[in-house]
Amino acid sequence: MKKLLSVFSLLLVVFALTACGNKNDANNNSGTSAEGGSASSSTYELALITDVGTIDDKSFNQGAWEGLKQYATENNIDHTYYKSTDHSAASVQSTIELAISGGAKVIVCPGYQFEVPLYNIQDKYPDITFVLLDGVPNDGAGTEKIGDNVICYKYAEEQAGFLAGYASVIDGNRNLGFM
Repeated sequence: MKKLLSVFSLLLVVFALTACGNKNDANNNSGTSAEGGSASSSTYELALITDVGTIDDKSFNQGAWEGLKQYATENNIDHTYYKSTDHSAASVQSTIELAISGGAKVIVCPGYQFEVPLYNIQDKYPDITFVLLDGVPNDGAGTEKIGDNVICYKYAEEQAGFLAGYASVIDGNRNLGFM
């Protein structure tokens, strides 16, 4: 359910930002990785930054990547992904800046580990649109700030959990617990 919501939300956001796409560009990139290395010679208008996970993790990164890739392919927009080398805010921030230097106009950041880095750089790059999935930019001490160039999607995980529990009961399970 969460994966479906993230893909759907990503498609909606990217659809709303079609002005970033160059419809006349014949060089549609199918998406390559720039895993924390140097920027490639090509530029990519849409970029996904993964955490230390991969784009085929059968989870959050993969759902976000598949949604971005599908939208970009259907609209002939160059796209790629970048992988952070570790969970540190500095590493994540440098990976985001690598995507910006690679030409990204819209950067999708799936997960809470992007909250502090986006808080730190959203004002530095006002012409870049950041999409934060399941988080809100904050300073790590509770002060939140959502700039005009940041779109946040927060999921109500308790609703998906309730529906999963309900479906389990409908399937006949009666001895249930939760964490």
